[in-house]
Amino acid sequence: MLNRLQADLKTAMLARDAARTQVLRMALAAYKNEAVAKGLGPQGTLAEADALAVLKRLVKSREDSVAQFEKVGQAERAAQERAEIELLKPYLPAMIEGPALEAAVKAAIAQSGAVAKKDMGLVMKALQAAHGGAFDGKAASALVQSLLT
Repeated sequence: MLNRLQADLKTAMLARDAARTQVLRMALAAYKNEAVAKGLGPQGTLAEADALAVLKRLVKSREDSVAQFEKVGQAERAAQERAEIELLKPYLPAMIEGPALEAAVKAAIAQSGAVAKKDMGLVMKALQAAHGGAFDGKAASALVQSLLT
């Protein structure tokens, strides 16, 4: 992930793509901050799961910003945040959505033996173990709640 980010940053800089350069610099800074926080130093290499978690946090914060900017009527800033999300998405794994997510949730319910809403934690843990971060937690949570009685 680190090599890919650095190579893409170099390409964006050579192409004089200011928006892409800014987003990739921010992503690299977040990556290096996480490496330092984990005790690896600024030149350390994160595990793939940790690197994906960093990028997911960046996307999530931008999604939250879009909602806030739209709430206060700043459409231009919201559009800028959406553009940054689109630049970050290629670095994330393909997300499980729709019928595939529903099938994964049903499999996790069956695997965990959950029968009531109080067992939601077990289902989410099983889903996380089976699919890592390749699903939207909010959508999965809503689906689990609707399927459990």
